[in-house]
Amino acid sequence: MADARLAAVLEGISEVYYAIDRDWRMVMFNGAAERFFGAPRAEILGRDFWELFPQGRDSAFGDLLREAMTARAPRRMSAPSALRAGRTVEIRIAPLGDEGIGVAIDDITERTEAERALRRSERRLDLAVSAHAIGIFDWHIPSGEVVWTREEEQLFGVPEGAFEGRIDGWRKQVLEEDLPRIEAEMQAAMAARQAHMTFQFRIRRLDGAVRWVEGAATLLYAPDGTPRRMVGTNMDVTERVVAEQHQRLLINELNHRVKNTLAIVQAIARQSFRAGEAQPGAVQAFEGRLSALSAAHDVLTAQHWESASIAQIVAEATAPHHDGRLTAEGPAVNLAPKTAVALGLAMHELATNAVKYGALSTPAGRVLVRWAVEGGRLRLTWREEGGPRVAAPTHRGFGARLLEQGLAEELRGTVRLAFDPDGLCCEVEADLEA
Repeated sequence: MADARLAAVLEGISEVYYAIDRDWRMVMFNGAAERFFGAPRAEILGRDFWELFPQGRDSAFGDLLREAMTARAPRRMSAPSALRAGRTVEIRIAPLGDEGIGVAIDDITERTEAERALRRSERRLDLAVSAHAIGIFDWHIPSGEVVWTREEEQLFGVPEGAFEGRIDGWRKQVLEEDLPRIEAEMQAAMAARQAHMTFQFRIRRLDGAVRWVEGAATLLYAPDGTPRRMVGTNMDVTERVVAEQHQRLLINELNHRVKNTLAIVQAIARQSFRAGEAQPGAVQAFEGRLSALSAAHDVLTAQHWESASIAQIVAEATAPHHDGRLTAEGPAVNLAPKTAVALGLAMHELATNAVKYGALSTPAGRVLVRWAVEGGRLRLTWREEGGPRVAAPTHRGFGARLLEQGLAEELRGTVRLAFDPDGLCCEVEADLEA
């Protein structure tokens, strides 16, 4: 009965299975074995194994069979299949008491290929991590235990294998000025159940060197939301941070020198535009334009001369000329430095004109500045209302020429001035991708 049950079990499994007695006769051959070897069991059972498979007699597989039969101990091997090209099989041999041995064969081709792919991927990752000196850490938050890779130890200047494996060891090397901030950032991320976070802090290596470290991490939580692990990477970014600091220093110095130059130009203008030698208000107009230029420079300096938003440019350029009666509306749009300076001068000219002759020259007047972006093109409108009646000028002054020619050239677009009786309207259109 036990043999019948065993035979039924072996018949139902997907693995190839056959048994050999002490005289090397085939005594069991399941259905999977029939399909694998392409032979019915009626032609197999009772026959000598070595007559059926003579090619196995002098093979590693044959040696393994004899070892298992003699030593009465299990054996295992993986090898390319001798019957199916391109396939890999795992062979497990186990003694059946004192009666013989059983052989199980499993096709592991897909598993083997997956393992090879994983090993290749791991090797690539190891090479990339080593080449870029990326340190990897794994922090088990409840216990405080931390695992560091060799690259992480090198980054922190710790001899290989000398890291104590506790979060306190990391804390000891973070600069005192940065530790409260970075710990607060981590606690905030955990309290908010964030899945990811980035950070930057300074460390003091064991050799005394201070280095900037930048990193990113994934946070893992228990089902109840308790933080369990933080796994992430660190990189030494000292050279980049120092370069950025130097760049900011140079930009600030450049801006300081530009302002000094503008101040000198203003002083020269006061001496040059002597009373009786210049039209009334010429000095004030000139200085106002220099101030607008300086304001645009301030906005760009705050953004490291990368770009400036239209909202900032409009606000800075018109701040001296209105008392809350100018409204600016539009999406967040950044302009290149050259374009930002030109727009700042244009906004100054329009605001100055509105204060002298337009909507802002009367208590009821208002100015509305609106802009939008459609298909990569900027459309900005300056519209005045509630001021005195407007008449078209008989000639174009410097302000009008600056708007219609200078601004249009800088923006590589068009600028239209419409002297409507109800109020001046200036329409600007430009390609932001130009």
